[in-house]
Amino acid sequence: MTKEMIQGDVLKELPILDKEHGTGVRTDFDLILTDPPYNSGWKYSDKVNDNKDDYFEWCEKWLDRCIDSLRPNGVLCLINYSENNNVIYTMLKDRLNFVQQLIWCYPVNNGHSNRKYTRSYRTILIFSKNKEYTFNPEKQEYKNPNDKRIKERIVQGKSPTHYDIFNINLCKNVSKSKQNNGINQLPNDLVDMLIKTYSNPGDMILDPFVGNGTVCNRAEALGRDSIGIDINDYSKNSGLD
Repeated sequence: MTKEMIQGDVLKELPILDKEHGTGVRTDFDLILTDPPYNSGWKYSDKVNDNKDDYFEWCEKWLDRCIDSLRPNGVLCLINYSENNNVIYTMLKDRLNFVQQLIWCYPVNNGHSNRKYTRSYRTILIFSKNKEYTFNPEKQEYKNPNDKRIKERIVQGKSPTHYDIFNINLCKNVSKSKQNNGINQLPNDLVDMLIKTYSNPGDMILDPFVGNGTVCNRAEALGRDSIGIDINDYSKNSGLD
């Protein structure tokens, strides 16, 4: 499988991929999976302003480029805080096919407040280029296995599609998979679920804000090709070098 990291601004690099990449072949993507800056004031580097007055205008620009890069049956998975994704949903609902919103829940021991409940989830917007798209759902156990009808289904080997809420721990500093480069990192289990659900082996995946490379690393492990773009170079500790 091929895995490539491109250091640069997504607004400049993605149009280049759209026009010509490698030997002059246009690069389109089966899945675009990303966890962009949340405009929360996080200090990524001197190159990144994570406190933009024009945050949603900026989002619209890079989303335009992503939409242009999706294959006809391609899927876009966008992880963000709910208040940001609510606005982004309105940008995309008339341009793409809205599939659904997933909820990623995680336990936290920080960020507690005396004025509001503690945030412990993010939303994942799922859009597709068309109404036909890849969907390989995870399965789960029935919640009421002692019900007579459910017992019959279990005997028949049936299992329900997973609910739209996924409880997956954050990738913390003490996590075995955590890269030592001082930035936030998506948990492998979450990325694996999204890659397996919305793409097939051999597909091409893009993360336009690849950070320390989790999406590209997991894509390679799962038999997918990938390209990652980031304005910073985290390759020393990301497995992308």
